[in-house]
Amino acid sequence: MQSGAHYVPYLFTEISIRGNFNVHHQFWLSSPLADHHGELTYKFAILHDLEQLVQYPIRVPDRLGDTPNILDLVLTDSPSAYAVILSSPSGSSDHNLISVSCPNSPISSHDPSKRRCLCRLPLPVGGT
Repeated sequence: MQSGAHYVPYLFTEISIRGNFNVHHQFWLSSPLADHHGELTYKFAILHDLEQLVQYPIRVPDRLGDTPNILDLVLTDSPSAYAVILSSPSGSSDHNLISVSCPNSPISSHDPSKRRCLCRLPLPVGGT
C-alpha cells in the first residue's frame, strides 16, 4: 500500500474513470502499437471488471503516416448507465470532442459478492 493512501470498503460502489490517458494497446484500443502503460491500463480494467466505452478514434490523423487513435478513455463497471457521443473536432484541434452523459436515476446494485475499495491517493509534491 502506498504511504498516505486511504482505503475505504464499499459494497455497492460504481466505478467510473475518465480522462485523456494517452496510452496505446493494439487489441484493446486499436492502436498500431502497444506500450507499457497501455498494458497496465488494460490489466487494471480487466482486474476491476471495467468496460471501455469509447469505441471510436479520438485523434484525427493530420500528417502522413499518422493513424487514428483512441486516447480518451471512459472506464466503468456500469456501462448501461452512460451514453458516449463523439463530435467533430473544434477549430484546428486534431481530436474529436467526446461527451459522456449519465442519467440521474440510481444505478442498480452490483453483485454483493464483489467487494470494492475506494482508494484515494495523495497528490505528488507540487501536483494539482
